[in-house]
Amino acid sequence: MNKLFVALAIVAAIAIAWFILNPGDTFDYVVTVDSEISQLEDELATLDAQVAAGTLTEAQATDAKVKIVTRLNNINAAASDSEKAQLTPAQRAQLVEGLERLKVILITYRDTLATVEASADETTVTAELNRRGGSYNRSKSLSLVVADTIADVEETVQDSVQDYETNVELDTQIDVIVEDTEADAAEEETDETVEDETPMDEEEMDDEATTSEETTEDEPVLETEVSTEAELDTTTN
Repeated sequence: MNKLFVALAIVAAIAIAWFILNPGDTFDYVVTVDSEISQLEDELATLDAQVAAGTLTEAQATDAKVKIVTRLNNINAAASDSEKAQLTPAQRAQLVEGLERLKVILITYRDTLATVEASADETTVTAELNRRGGSYNRSKSLSLVVADTIADVEETVQDSVQDYETNVELDTQIDVIVEDTEADAAEEETDETVEDETPMDEEEMDDEATTSEETTEDEPVLETEVSTEAELDTTTN
């Protein structure tokens, strides 16, 4: 009987220790972040192979963009929720590792993200993400959406991990990607503006030339009429 009580006490102590080390659902939040990042990495590796083989279709790119943005929203939400409870040292380390992996993903698959962005049907992407109720800024490219998620998760990590130090090398590469992407977007916007202000096309130029010729042909007739009227006036006088 005493052995039974001792066994129960040990089980209870283990259970209490577990709940102390894993308060609330915090562990689930960190696991969600880690799982979503792993799945994102796997999906981008598959997309990268499709892009290299030239087999990525518009439908596949559209579906991929929806999945990528949804995963990024899930990562951001889970990371934010992890702040609601105190993280254990193991959880903090796992969260930091996830953040570093997310940075490497952006650096590694930058070109793949750009190809998916260019190939996807934006109307379908927007409609599907609105249906799912997720956060989405259609004016930003996928690379910038990933960079925004990295910034949000990093802010969470800085709040949760007191001794966290950023990886300068990775951060520098992220900054370059963001700057280049924003510069490309600005250049595209400028090109669109220039196209709107492009001089008239050949057809319009032909129409204007025809109108000019017609006007020129009419002018001698007017001069003749004026000359005739002048002669009449002279004769009369």
